Amino acid sequence: MSRKVLFSAVLLLAAGSPGAFAQTTGAHPLIFVDGGGWNSIRNLDTGTVSNRNDWGTGYNVGGGLGIQVGNGLALRGVYTFARSEGRTGLSTALAPISGERFDRHYYGGDLQFRLPVSWGFAPYVFGGGGAVTVDPRSSQLFSSSGTAFASERFTRPAARFGLGFEYQVPNSGFGILAQGDGWLYRWNRFGLNRNQLDTTWGLGLSYKFGY
Repeated sequence: MSRKVLFSAVLLLAAGSPGAFAQTTGAHPLIFVDGGGWNSIRNLDTGTVSNRNDWGTGYNVGGGLGIQVGNGLALRGVYTFARSEGRTGLSTALAPISGERFDRHYYGGDLQFRLPVSWGFAPYVFGGGGAVTVDPRSSQLFSSSGTAFASERFTRPAARFGLGFEYQVPNSGFGILAQGDGWLYRWNRFGLNRNQLDTTWGLGLSYKFGY
């Protein structure tokens, strides 16, 4: 699913007028699950000569818990698992990640700002932070100079931000959501050192208790 297609509807929904959206008061626990695609915006190379160490498109599954206050604000804790494969534009021998599978575990929290509009839709944006744990599936990796690295998992602090929209099913606590987010962190392992911006996008289901 294209990220541009996924979120172009947010701008259209924002033009709707409020009124048909059911008003919510007080604080309500919520739970959600989602899944979809994964990609990294930046490759791992620096300098003028690049081996184009980057990533193929992967997948993600995740979910979280939170508290929604009224219609406009929610505090959420999130976890996402993603898997992807490294690749290179040049010789495999020049890229320590080429053909190797990597798992990523993203976890943290965010503050979500919602804008309820007509027909039960609510576009939203969010920001927060947490950490990313990168877990190589191979037992050993090699740098472009031939140096061997033990492929141990590592964890880095990360900033998190994104946007999406949710449709609340009438007369129930269930919702259908589409969301995309970014995780910004520093990769400093296996002879590579550069800021990374990983993105996840997809669809999910939510449930708000005490509706």
